[in-house]
Amino acid sequence: MQNKQMKFDSLDKEEQAIVKAVENQEFSQVGEIDDKVNAWQASVKQTIERKSIHLKLQARDVQKIRAIAYEKGVPYQTLIGSILHQYAKKSQSKSIQF
Repeated sequence: MQNKQMKFDSLDKEEQAIVKAVENQEFSQVGEIDDKVNAWQASVKQTIERKSIHLKLQARDVQKIRAIAYEKGVPYQTLIGSILHQYAKKSQSKSIQF
């Protein structure tokens, strides 16, 4: 069986990129997509199951956290929550000293 090249009538750049990606087998398998969907669903579930807390922080610390959050493009409350989450998972606990 011969490997026949498909011929196309003048494709735009986006269509050419799609054809090239298909030829180079650059697409994800369906199983990989299912794994990503499951991960996003778990993330949404965790987001829904949040508990609100009240903290009193030094104004200087809040200003620094807001500046860092602005640089990262996230709300400062989200950044604080992420830092606390990482600490709770012990992924950052080695660098934090009391």
